[in-house]
Amino acid sequence: MRSLITGALILLSSVSLGAQHPKDTHIVKNLPGLYITFEKIGQLQSPDIVDDKERIWLRLHNNSRWPIRLDMGGVPAEYGDARLFFDGLANGEVIFRDRCHACSTNLMSPGKSILFNVSRRDLGVGRAIRVKFSYGWEQWDDVTAGREPEHYVYFYASQLPQQFQQAASFQGGSDPKVQIDYICEGARESIFSKLKPGRRSRN
Repeated sequence: MRSLITGALILLSSVSLGAQHPKDTHIVKNLPGLYITFEKIGQLQSPDIVDDKERIWLRLHNNSRWPIRLDMGGVPAEYGDARLFFDGLANGEVIFRDRCHACSTNLMSPGKSILFNVSRRDLGVGRAIRVKFSYGWEQWDDVTAGREPEHYVYFYASQLPQQFQQAASFQGGSDPKVQIDYICEGARESIFSKLKPGRRSRN
């Protein structure tokens, strides 16, 4: 009798877990839920005074079945769709954090992508970036209070085309000792046309 009860409980648990975590979680089956791809390397024609002219354009893809939340700021058209905030890493260690203290937190719908750029120096040999995000189904108050797990999507210098992989020095690039305070005066409408409505301002 005990073995029958145990078997029934296992069966019910399996059904419950299956309902909460469907197998069909990715839109494109053979790709990660979130990932970043390389777009191009080039120069900004009119860079902001604090930005390097040499840039790498990347694209963040939401291949999951859920919306995600991202901090972002408005940028001129040549920069991409939006400014995303990220950590810089060297040999696996965080060396700087690019954070927004007054910006918009936006919902990015499933199947959407965002074009953004970083300094070419941020992706030298042994370097990487990571973009922090949260899932739309997570309670926002719990996310901001640190009660939800932190999620990151990474892009490594080794993922660049071979001809663009290079060594980079900290001198003249992103300063590992400086936490950047970026104030977004107002995001461009073109950003939000790509996103699901539901942005929240963070001050």
